[in-house]
Amino acid sequence: MLLAVNHLVKTYERGGVPFRAVDDVSFSLEEKEMMAIVGESGSGKSTLGRLLCQFAKPDSGQILFEGRDITYLPSRHQKELYRKLQMVFQNPIRSFHPRFTLGKSIQAGLRNYHIQLGREEKEQLLREVHLSPDHLDRYPHQVSGGECQRAAVLRALCLRPKLLICDEATSALDVSIREEIASLIKASCQRHQIACLFITHDLRLARQLCDTMLVMNRGRVVERGETETVFSCHGT
Repeated sequence: MLLAVNHLVKTYERGGVPFRAVDDVSFSLEEKEMMAIVGESGSGKSTLGRLLCQFAKPDSGQILFEGRDITYLPSRHQKELYRKLQMVFQNPIRSFHPRFTLGKSIQAGLRNYHIQLGREEKEQLLREVHLSPDHLDRYPHQVSGGECQRAAVLRALCLRPKLLICDEATSALDVSIREEIASLIKASCQRHQIACLFITHDLRLARQLCDTMLVMNRGRVVERGETETVFSCHGT
């Protein structure tokens, strides 16, 4: 078991009234498994992703990663976690430092974790995400959204993670390249044996990419199981 989430709760206030953005959520993820977390806007799926990545703390519940309790992980231990648990965000341009070239941002992450990639490995990863060395010499605003998201995937892959969390990673992109980026993410995860949580409101992409699915509504898990089984229950 790579990830286990037990009875997770996160409460916010809206107009002075408390509401549970994540309400008693439990699920597990095996190594190399690709799971879609789907739901409408406001269903709690992105809040769940933020809790898993330690960007917010839950009110109660437990998160286990590789058997280790990371629910309230002290900041001094988060660096170790972030190498193994990488996130690809919705807006790729904002995820990079605006004054760094893409290559400099990626290299900074490698230096932070004392990781050295050989020339052959670098070239292979570039081919894998369909980027050229010239792309790495450009700044985030000098490339398209799709190219920037490819660089974000590359940045994550360079750290050799165990889990990739994609939070609406294709929704800010042009319709014409959403499926292409999603397929790239799936292929890379399979090639490097990385588990993936693909958070999305796009049911078609979820069905295409993931073997298992977790459906959220108003903070709660309302359905879970193999993707085709979930869809067949709704006659689609």
